[in-house]
Amino acid sequence: MQTLDLHLGRPIHRGPLTIFPIWNADAVNIRGYDLKAHHLAIDELPDGPSVPQLLVTNAGARPVLVLEGELLEGGHQHRVAAETIVVPAGQRSPISVRCVEQGRWHGGHQHQRDGRRAPVKVRALAARGQAEAWHAVAEYQEKYRANETVSLLHAIDDVEQDASRLVAGLRPLPFQSGVMIGLAGQPLLLEVFDSPRTLAHAWDALLRSAAVDAAGMPAVATPGRRARRFLDRLRQVPVQGRGPAGAGEAAIGESQYARLSFTAWDGRVVHAVAVNPRHELVLA
Repeated sequence: MQTLDLHLGRPIHRGPLTIFPIWNADAVNIRGYDLKAHHLAIDELPDGPSVPQLLVTNAGARPVLVLEGELLEGGHQHRVAAETIVVPAGQRSPISVRCVEQGRWHGGHQHQRDGRRAPVKVRALAARGQAEAWHAVAEYQEKYRANETVSLLHAIDDVEQDASRLVAGLRPLPFQSGVMIGLAGQPLLLEVFDSPRTLAHAWDALLRSAAVDAAGMPAVATPGRRARRFLDRLRQVPVQGRGPAGAGEAAIGESQYARLSFTAWDGRVVHAVAVNPRHELVLA
């Protein structure tokens, strides 16, 4: 990955999961933004609800980061954030989303944001489009718990409890700013932030969402050599700008070995995500 200086550490194994710590040499101490903010509102569009877009209003005095993969509950249907955006202080920003509740199109105007993240499979397929996101949600319905509104959140409620137990007690190491997650012997996801504080905030939900995908997978460790190879291949992915992400700038890159997206703000990458498109979970 051309935009970050990343260093891979020794992993921890939990069943099918292998969790590699990542250190970001460009990490900062002072972020200049918040994550959890009571003054942030996420609503349906004022001119009428639209499946692929919501409106984020930041009434606070500091920018707020909304992370790709966050589950947004409520509104006319539950959504998942399809991008990471930096919402400027005192301003509004549109955010690209995907529906994860196909059977409902009614309800309130506002969405709740409690930090839950969508499973990696949903995030990976949602990046391809709405139809793929619905396909992923349907698989969780079939695998875990079907419900009337075809809601991802309700489908994974029970398995999230087991997922929490699988990753219980794990904490980031000092100065750690990212993580690579291997599943059933192969790298699946890399997620890196610009600050250890941001990783600490996202840690529990990130690991729990990966553990949801681990249910039923074989307890095979991911070797370090495969993790290092995935990281080396990321550095070769060609990157191109995608446009504004609130006050930030989004970029994407893709090769046969990795799909990369990141959001830059204030002269640095604040959030980067890479998925292995060859992983059996993503291909299934």
